[in-house]
Amino acid sequence: MPETHTPGSTDPDMAVPLRFGASGGRQEGGDGATLLYLGVFILLLAFFILLNSISHFHDEKVGAVIRSVDQAFSTQALLSGAPGDRQQARREAARAVQDLGDLIRAELPLAKVEAGTQTGTLIVALPVANLFLADGSAVRPSHQALMDRMARTLEPRRHGVSVRAEFLFATKGGADNAALVARAGVLARAMTGLGADPAALSVGLETGAEAGQVRLLFSVPVGEGVQ
Repeated sequence: MPETHTPGSTDPDMAVPLRFGASGGRQEGGDGATLLYLGVFILLLAFFILLNSISHFHDEKVGAVIRSVDQAFSTQALLSGAPGDRQQARREAARAVQDLGDLIRAELPLAKVEAGTQTGTLIVALPVANLFLADGSAVRPSHQALMDRMARTLEPRRHGVSVRAEFLFATKGGADNAALVARAGVLARAMTGLGADPAALSVGLETGAEAGQVRLLFSVPVGEGVQ
């Protein structure tokens, strides 16, 4: 007699159909995509962990890169303006130094004025007697307009950009040092009194130069130079 199966009966030999991607008519393709995404993510994570484990960091090279970036973009500059704004401020500073050189050529015929090796640098050499009164107590009144321009050039600028100045009085050593130090102090006080940034100005003596001369050096620092 042929076997009959009633509803609800089970047969261990009966094949049970399996359905993938469907359950009660609802598509589950999203679960497969999620698993694939997680698999790729885990593989990438393992790859980067492997790269990090076999990498060797050279402290000197890393330090050099950090110093270079720090010179090119100071913290103050990064917080105070866009790169284009800082570049414009650098160009303005370099232009101010150039204009100062033109004025010095016109006001001090005995001065030797030359540009440095970098844009935004100026070197002026002139006799001390041409700048100060005979007793060295003050800068000559006839140079007041020049002093005002020098002070404005050294005023604090936007976006951390600055013009620096160094005034060096030539000395052969000996008895003239005291008088030169006094003149250096007179010049520094005159500049700061007119609004020059004290942090942007330094004065001193230098040996090996022609006696009776003073050198005025103006520059935009390397980290702030025009590129």
